[in-house]
Amino acid sequence: MSHRIPERRSSPRHLIHLEGWIASQTAQEPIGCTIWDLSEAGVRLVVPPPADVPLEFELQIPSEDARARVRLVWTSGTHYGARFMD
Repeated sequence: MSHRIPERRSSPRHLIHLEGWIASQTAQEPIGCTIWDLSEAGVRLVVPPPADVPLEFELQIPSEDARARVRLVWTSGTHYGARFMD
């Protein structure tokens, strides 16, 4: 018998492993992060401590030449969920 938690995402997620940067007007320097999950609606980031992740920021993914405005939705220590604003 499976006790699976129902999926709450509006679009399927894709497990990935990309290096990224969190950039904002409030941060003096970009914060390094790893992107673990990606969907049409948002991302899950892993950010090493100590990190002061802003509520809204630009997520930069240099290897994909991509940038997106995102808003922080949840956090659980070093893991952060954010929704795309663009």
